[in-house]
Amino acid sequence: MNQNRIVNPLVSIGIPVYNVESFIERCLLSALNQTYPNIEIIAVDDCGNDNSMDTVYDLQKNHPKGCQIKVIKHEVNKGLGEARNTAIDNALGKYIYFLDSDDFIEPETIDLMVNEAEKHHTDAVLASNQTVDYPSGEIRPSFAYKQYQVIEGDDAFANIVCANLRWNITITSWNILFNLNFIKSNHLRFSVRFCEDSLFLSDYYSFVKKAVLLPNITYNYVIREGSLMGYQIRDKIPVWEIRERFRGDALMTERSKRIRGRGFYDVHCARVMKQKFRAVCVALKHRKRFTEKITNKEIGSDLKHPATLFDILRFKRYKYFNLFFFILGEMPYSISVRISYIIAKFTHQL
Repeated sequence: MNQNRIVNPLVSIGIPVYNVESFIERCLLSALNQTYPNIEIIAVDDCGNDNSMDTVYDLQKNHPKGCQIKVIKHEVNKGLGEARNTAIDNALGKYIYFLDSDDFIEPETIDLMVNEAEKHHTDAVLASNQTVDYPSGEIRPSFAYKQYQVIEGDDAFANIVCANLRWNITITSWNILFNLNFIKSNHLRFSVRFCEDSLFLSDYYSFVKKAVLLPNITYNYVIREGSLMGYQIRDKIPVWEIRERFRGDALMTERSKRIRGRGFYDVHCARVMKQKFRAVCVALKHRKRFTEKITNKEIGSDLKHPATLFDILRFKRYKYFNLFFFILGEMPYSISVRISYIIAKFTHQL
């Protein structure tokens, strides 16, 4: 614990729990065994059908710090995003930290991040992570910030996010220590079941006035078969999954109007279209595997550009990238989908 910090504000760690019985103990122990003393753990029971919650209740009862665990039970399964919303709604801390229930964090994670948050009065502190393969335990390439950085000022954080189309900050919502008042005062919520992190990023980053980036590895992201990541291992894919992804894209498009005219709007729009085109590629790649038919209209509608033609002609960056996707989105659906298919095949996304 940092001895120079007189007050240790409460930190709420939100952990959605759904069918993770092989992982939840390690996850919870990593939260319970933090060097930082003032923590509440909000375990959100999202109505799984395994024994995950038995482990949660056992640790709550028998671990020396078990009283830190607070269980909130959903009446029905609502998905990862809504479980995080439940954590937000029930959090009592000054700060909130999202931890996925199959991952685990390093012992000094919260102490390190709170120290930076208190020192700089941040909206968010973002640290680095490493990827861990399950079950081998092999460490894979990490997402690490190259250097310690304090970011301050209107649009300073947004300008880093939108410096180009690469991921200059993590797209995830986990491993970030948010000021809870920042989350609530800006009415930030998780809105969809799939790609909820990218939509949340698209919402929150433009509100940030001060943030810290840490090169320290604080989070272990576990890759496992059967996790929430992807389509590859199933013969049939419920059609609502891709429709929910399209719904998230539509929300991202609508919410882009809020930042129209700001200096990073050109890159923001390009990032939105890159995200949406990836969803189109997913739909095209797995079209025959969905449980219901996906029409050209549904796919083509996802190509609608968030900006107007007048906006795009004034863009300083990625003007032609945005212009291409604007024109593509205005074409008849049968043509835009066919062109998308050709591009996706040429770029090896099919």
